[in-house]
Amino acid sequence: MASALLKSFSLAATLLVTTGLTALAAPREETIRFEVDGTTVVGTLTLPEAEAPAPVVLMLFGFLGNRAEWPIAGTEEGPYARAARLWAENGIASLRIDYRGSGESGGAFSAATLDTETADGIGAIEWLKAEPRVDADRLGIVGWSLGGPIASRVAIESGPDALVLWNGVTAPVATFTGLFGSEVMSAEPVGAPLDVTMPWGQPVAIGRELIAQLRTADPVAEIAGYAGPLLVAQGDNDVVVTPDGAPRLIAAHRGEHDLWTASMDHVFNAETGPEQLDALVAATEAFLLTHLR
Repeated sequence: MASALLKSFSLAATLLVTTGLTALAAPREETIRFEVDGTTVVGTLTLPEAEAPAPVVLMLFGFLGNRAEWPIAGTEEGPYARAARLWAENGIASLRIDYRGSGESGGAFSAATLDTETADGIGAIEWLKAEPRVDADRLGIVGWSLGGPIASRVAIESGPDALVLWNGVTAPVATFTGLFGSEVMSAEPVGAPLDVTMPWGQPVAIGRELIAQLRTADPVAEIAGYAGPLLVAQGDNDVVVTPDGAPRLIAAHRGEHDLWTASMDHVFNAETGPEQLDALVAATEAFLLTHLR
């Protein structure tokens, strides 16, 4: 189990570093920037070839994730980049961002917390509201892994038309104790960042406030604060975020919801090719198009 968790989350971290509208021409991508608390956040906006403003999806990465994704086997695309292209081909725009301290965005990762990443997501929503080529009144949010609870928090603040969680973290203490160890997870909340070597050998400076927030976060309880349409997608073979949390999210949610499961790991079987991810992207697209009208 431990080796499987290490392999799955290691790949997740590196991968992170149909119905509805008629298929359109090839999508366009551009780099965008906005500021949150004086620090620059960088993102990729993917637009369909359409004259009218398009419905749009904000895509939020998980722990250590950013737009510099490693490609899925047999492709030149990371999971979010591939999803963005496929959705754009069917008329849905998207924005995926590097949180402050990650990727090309400003700041230090050691200063990142659940609160700062939530603020980055809310900042992205505000940017989308001012962008005339998208229709922010038809807005969805997708969160993968730790991006799941971040997406839920952003949704509670911004009230999107749809929320989608891909293998979203439901038990942060259990998940991150498996990655950091119990000593790190029990660290005092005040003091210098902790130098942690991830199980796959990557050194990371982790802020103590992030650890403190992971200890108190309860994504299952928090989802009750969002009453809009919810899709929970969970892999039966995920050893990073175990499948038992998905039905608890569904049970805690007060609105319309769907549960989608498949025989996939935390990174959608990306080591074997794009087939499983494509099925997830198609199911998510169908859900989005139902609600982003």
